[in-house]
Amino acid sequence: MTVDLTGRPDLREVRAAIVEALLPDADPDDRFGAVLLVVDELVGNAYRHATTPRLLRAGRTSENVLVEVGDGDPVADAVRVVTLRYGLRLVGQLSLDWGVRTDSRGKVVWALVPVKVFPAAM
Repeated sequence: MTVDLTGRPDLREVRAAIVEALLPDADPDDRFGAVLLVVDELVGNAYRHATTPRLLRAGRTSENVLVEVGDGDPVADAVRVVTLRYGLRLVGQLSLDWGVRTDSRGKVVWALVPVKVFPAAM
């Protein structure tokens, strides 16, 4: 699924689009909160720090959701610098992996978020 961020839609609308597209038939034991927190953080950062937020892309497998937020700012190094002080630290804790890459239109910050919770027996 893709959400156009150029008009800076409200984060509530973005979260609702994610739930509707990726999580409508998910098991109640699935971990929606982590996905929505990561979406909030990555989209919120694009709104706060990038001059031109572009888009949110998200896709789901049975076990993970890949969240990607693109913006028009090509400076990828700044994202890693703020990792220890801000919400990207939370993204790192909730994700299996995350990172930033540049593309022809700017940069993309991505996170791979697990959907399932750990079994209760663990």
